[in-house]
Amino acid sequence: MALGKSVEKVLRLVEETTGLPVHVETDASLPPNILAKVTMARGKVPIHRVAYQPDRSASPDYLIVFQCGFVLRHYSLLPADRVDFANTDVAEQTVRQWVSNNPKMPGMTAQNIAGLTGFLYNGLLSQLRSIPVGLRVDSWIMEEYPDLAPLQQEAALKQLSDNAAGLRPDVQATMPKEALVASLSMSAAFAIYWAERFGQPQLTLPYLTTGHLAAGQVLYDIWRDASIDPGQDRSLIDAWASKLGLQGWYQWVPSQSPS
Repeated sequence: MALGKSVEKVLRLVEETTGLPVHVETDASLPPNILAKVTMARGKVPIHRVAYQPDRSASPDYLIVFQCGFVLRHYSLLPADRVDFANTDVAEQTVRQWVSNNPKMPGMTAQNIAGLTGFLYNGLLSQLRSIPVGLRVDSWIMEEYPDLAPLQQEAALKQLSDNAAGLRPDVQATMPKEALVASLSMSAAFAIYWAERFGQPQLTLPYLTTGHLAAGQVLYDIWRDASIDPGQDRSLIDAWASKLGLQGWYQWVPSQSPS
């Protein structure tokens, strides 16, 4: 599939900024709720890899540019200031307690507890790591690459639909309350952002009617009032973690990205 001018421009920008090439490919093995992902160059792997779902969009252009935005924010910092987000044992231990003590699902087997624990803590940390910084990337795309607006809206609406799965009765009836509150608070903040950008306040109604909108508004206000400087992305994530009670679930470690 031929890529548009904006994609070609951003790919060149990433290569000029990082001094490393970008490999773009389809990946049908990505989870259904992950439209695309980027694996930045690390250690002895001197290439950035952007993978996207082959059949989830009319065109992958926006998805590719969005993932490249994370690379550009990371490499806009001096090498000594770049850090990576790494899970700690606290995340798994805390969520295991939530799952083991969940009154909605008593008598779970050890195998099921382990599987659900991994699913939940990885999902929560993925949201924490990606949503606040991802909204910075989306704002940049809207300003710099308005030709991608239709594809951006398509992807955002798909993500909003995926996020709303956490409000389904079967999920509410089985998942630990603590995990639901944290996840839906972040999803509500995401919905508030797009409701404002699209002029569609109804996008937040599912969170209003289920009582999660206020917590999402707190996170959104933190995001809105924080500096847009990439050097402050770490502080922004930390501020969300503090509000969500996820402190200690991760640590910042020196980046292994090639300098």
